Amino acid sequence: MTALDINGASLSVLKTHLPIGRPEHTTGLPHDRRRAGVHLITPPAWEYEHTLPNPLGNRDEPGPRWVTEPTLRLLLRLSSPKYGLCDPPRIHESFTSGARENLLEKFRIALKDARDRAIDTGDEVTLEYVKAMYSKFVSTMGESNYNRELYRPDWMHLIRSQAFANLWTKAFKAYEEGLTLVRAMGTDELHVIGDWRAVFPEGRGVSEVKIKDTYVIGSETT
Repeated sequence: MTALDINGASLSVLKTHLPIGRPEHTTGLPHDRRRAGVHLITPPAWEYEHTLPNPLGNRDEPGPRWVTEPTLRLLLRLSSPKYGLCDPPRIHESFTSGARENLLEKFRIALKDARDRAIDTGDEVTLEYVKAMYSKFVSTMGESNYNRELYRPDWMHLIRSQAFANLWTKAFKAYEEGLTLVRAMGTDELHVIGDWRAVFPEGRGVSEVKIKDTYVIGSETT
């Protein structure tokens, strides 16, 4: 079995739909792709527990639950005719505002370019600095004494949800291409069985993956 590390996962999530204005409360309305926020939904049944992770994560209790924009969009996509993996979620109420997907795009591209240059020149110090920069940016935009210029805890939760949605998409690609998906961990780690190099390019780039570990099921990781 191979544990794969998804490169730049924290960087890729900066491209997500983020609300701009003051959230407005609505009830019983269909999803508006021009807006983003949080939604109270009754999620669909998930019948692929043994082959694909539940898009909602580990869910123990039935009934309605609050989800963020990336999770709702993932469920809606999976319920579309293209995937047909579940029924559409039922939206009961929402707190949303107008949104933009490219709000942090310039910042994301600047960090990506700096990361690429550091890899090309073998500058490990700069590479680690860039990694820490975009990770700290997300983790401190909520309540933190280290970032008082930007207080958007809602963005923090949406970005973290986008990270899991991105990982789920990678997991589905692995499944669709015939790999056995053992587990998806955190926001940047897939454990698979099979010829993963035929599915994912290997390397250190943002669109590539690298080996984090190899092990035999039932034994300690190496």
